[in-house]
Amino acid sequence: MRDLISRALIWVLRLLLPARGRHTALHAPASEPVTLPPVICAPTTPIPVHVLARSIPSPWRHRVGPWLLVREAGQIRERRRAVEFATLGQDHPYTYPGAPFPRSAFTDWVSA
Repeated sequence: MRDLISRALIWVLRLLLPARGRHTALHAPASEPVTLPPVICAPTTPIPVHVLARSIPSPWRHRVGPWLLVREAGQIRERRRAVEFATLGQDHPYTYPGAPFPRSAFTDWVSA
């Protein structure tokens, strides 16, 4: 019964007090649909997001110093070399200044 009374009250209020304001205005006319040019050769599989992100040039590339690029290349080279030693089943001769053991401590070391 309460539902019926509330619906009747809302109907009467809408009839007596029509809504005003920008949210009650008619919707804007629909714009013309945008037609895209046909794709000549679409990929058969979707391209992962991380691959797309690599293809976009970075706006900060000019701010990266060449010394940092050389350092990162060295780290990548060291990681790849460690993987090569791991696949051969040998220890990676990792040393650093002040290390308690020299590079010669690795008996199975092969220069790459």
